Amino acid sequence: MKQITVEYKDCSNLDEQLNEIKKEFTEGSYKKILFHVYSGILDEKLVLDITKKINSAFDTDMIVGSISAGEIKEGRLMDRGVLISAMLFESADIQVLRFEKSIGNEREIGKNICELIDGIEDIKAAELMLPGTNLNTRVLFEELSKCNPDVQIFGGYAGGHAMETNEHYVFDHNGLYDQMVFVVTYAGADFHISIDKSVGWQTLGMPFKVTKADDNRLIEVNHRPAVELYEKYMQIEADDNFAEETFEFPLMAEVDGEELLRHTILVEEDGTLLLAGYVTEGMDIYLCYGAPADIVKKVDVRLKTVCEFQPEAVLLYSCSVRKSFWEDFVDIEMMPFQKVAETAGFHTWGEVSRDLATGSVLEYNITLLSIAMREGEPAQIKPEIVCVDDSVLKGQASLIKRLTKLVSATTTELQKAYNDLSDMNDMLVKMAEHDGLTGIYNRRKIEQIINAEFEKSQKNNDTTSLVMLDIDHFKQVNDVYGHEVGDVTLKLVSNLMSDAIARIDGGAVGRWGGEEFMMLLPKTSLKDAEAFAENLRKCVEFYSFEAVGHLTVSMGVASADNDDEIKNIYTRVDDALYKAKNSGRNRVVTA
Repeated sequence: MKQITVEYKDCSNLDEQLNEIKKEFTEGSYKKILFHVYSGILDEKLVLDITKKINSAFDTDMIVGSISAGEIKEGRLMDRGVLISAMLFESADIQVLRFEKSIGNEREIGKNICELIDGIEDIKAAELMLPGTNLNTRVLFEELSKCNPDVQIFGGYAGGHAMETNEHYVFDHNGLYDQMVFVVTYAGADFHISIDKSVGWQTLGMPFKVTKADDNRLIEVNHRPAVELYEKYMQIEADDNFAEETFEFPLMAEVDGEELLRHTILVEEDGTLLLAGYVTEGMDIYLCYGAPADIVKKVDVRLKTVCEFQPEAVLLYSCSVRKSFWEDFVDIEMMPFQKVAETAGFHTWGEVSRDLATGSVLEYNITLLSIAMREGEPAQIKPEIVCVDDSVLKGQASLIKRLTKLVSATTTELQKAYNDLSDMNDMLVKMAEHDGLTGIYNRRKIEQIINAEFEKSQKNNDTTSLVMLDIDHFKQVNDVYGHEVGDVTLKLVSNLMSDAIARIDGGAVGRWGGEEFMMLLPKTSLKDAEAFAENLRKCVEFYSFEAVGHLTVSMGVASADNDDEIKNIYTRVDDALYKAKNSGRNRVVTA
C-alpha cells in the first residue's frame, strides 16, 4: 500500500501530477486506487475539472471529495487549496458507495449501509464522508451501530471556512452534493487499520443539566435559555461574533464513558444554541477549554500506538475548532504523523468514530481523528517512537499553557468541593425522607408516594392497595427488654417488610408512627394484597428475633376504587387494622 499526496496548482500541472501517480500505479503491483480530494475552495467548476480529470486519467469512479475548512498535506496545513490523495492498494478490496437524498431518510440509509457492510467478506472498516450538519446523524448512527461489531467506522463532515455560509458539500466527478453520503469500504485479509481520536479539552466548573433539546439544538439548560451559559459565565454576548468567540469554550457531555464535545454554530433569537452535533435531554454538560499540555499529551499517546502499528498511510480528520485554537501552531500536533507515514486529510465540521467496546457509532467535535492503514504484517523491527515537539509554545502560548494548568488545578479542587457538597445534599435529602431508626421512608415521604401513585392509578383505572401493619404487644418488648432491644426489633421488622415489598413493582414501605407501618402495593387487587399481607404475617410469626424470640403482627388491607378519594382509603385501612387488633391480633383483616 502507498499514499501519494499532491497539491493542485493549475490544470497543466495537474496532468503532470496525475501522470506521476499513474506511473507508480502501473509499474507497481497495485490493483486498486482510491482518490480523496479535499478542497478549501468552494468553486464548482474547479472541483469538477479536477475530479473529471482524475476520472478520465484512471477510468475510475473511486473518487470521494469534501469541501474543507483546511487541507492537511504531509502533516501541515495547506489553507484554502485543493489536496489530492491517491491511495494505492496491492490486495485490499475497496468500494465507493453513494447514497442520495439522505436528509429525511437517515434511518433507511443507515439500514442499507449496515446491510452492505455485513455482506462484504473480510471487511475491516467503512469511511463516511458526510455533507455537513443538516443530517439527523443520531438516527443514522443508531442503525450503523447494529452492523458487524468488528468493523471500524470513521469519517468526517464537509464544511468550509466561513461559519455563516452553508458550504457543506461532498463531491465526486459528477457534481457537488448537499444530501449525498459517501461510504468507502476497506476489506481484505491482508488489510489492517488502526483508528483513534485525541481530545485534550478539560471541563471548566460545574455540570449543567440539558432540560430541553432537539437533536443539535440546545434550547434550555437548567430550565434557562441555553445562551445564558455563555452570557452569564463567559461574558460572551449573543452578537454576530458569538460562534467565533465561543469556539474556545465548547461544551462537553459524557455518553457511555465517551467524551463528546460540541461547539456552537450560531445562536437563535430565543437563546437556543445550534450545535455541531446532537445533544439529548437529561445530559450533564460542561463548559470546557483547551489545555495545550493536555492536548499534546493525548496526541503523544496516540502517536506511540501509530508508530507501533507501522502504517503505510495515515489520514487525519481534525476539527476546524482545533485549527482555530492552535492558530499559528496548528501543525505541531499533525507533523509527527508524517514522520511515520505519508499523511493527508482535512479540517472538518465534525468527526465520526466507532467505539469498538460498545459498538456505538458516535459524532464528535474538536477531536483529531487519526486513521493508520497498511497491507501485510509490520516489519520485524522495533519502530522509532515520535512525539509532538511543543518547544515552539513560547511567549503568549507558553503563558496560556501555564494558565490552563492553574485553571485545571482549581477546577479539580472546585469539582471535589462540588462532589462533597452533592454527597452532603444527598445525605440531607435522605435524612429528610427516611426514618432515622429503621432507614425506610418516614411518614411524610411515604404519604407523598402513596398520594402520587393514587393520582396515577385513578387516571389509568388501576387498583392501588395499602397494607397497614402494627407490631403486637410492642410496649411489652420495651418494658421487659429495654428500648435498645425494641429499636433492634423495629429495624428487623422493617427489614422483613422491605424484603417483601421489593417483590412488588413500584412498592414502597414507610414508618407511619411508633410501631405502625404503611405499605403501598401499586396495581394490586384487594385479594392479591390480602395474600401478600398473609405471607408477610407468617414470615414475621416464624422469624426468631434477637433477645425477644417470636413476635406477631396485625395488618389491615384496603384498596382504592376508581372513583375513590385518597382520604377514604386511609380511613378504611386504619379501620381494618383496628379490627385485626381487636379481634385477637396476629391476623389480616381486609376493609
